[in-house]
Amino acid sequence: MTDVSIIETVPSAKSKKKFGKVAFLKALKYALPVATLAAFFPETVLAAGAGKDLMSSGDDTVKGTFGKDSSVVKWVILAEVLVGAVMYMTTKNLKFLAGFAILSVFVTVGMSVAGY
Repeated sequence: MTDVSIIETVPSAKSKKKFGKVAFLKALKYALPVATLAAFFPETVLAAGAGKDLMSSGDDTVKGTFGKDSSVVKWVILAEVLVGAVMYMTTKNLKFLAGFAILSVFVTVGMSVAGY
């Protein structure tokens, strides 16, 4: 046999596997977490089928804690201003000084999109 004939040899159809060990492990990687969640939290699986919102009872608490007029949002904005001022003083870069305004806009838009 020459080198050319060795290179052009094609493996037989019997040696090709359609479903091997690697494919099984890839499928198991996605199926196992879903099966685990379904086993430990069956009410979430049943609620997903019925269309019942399990978190609706805590909606008022979330709006009160993280809503538009809550103290958490005010403290976050104050922290953004302080960190932006300190970073500007240390680096003299205007991007840090204007960063708090950009983050405040993102927080406000994010709260309105989320419904808070």
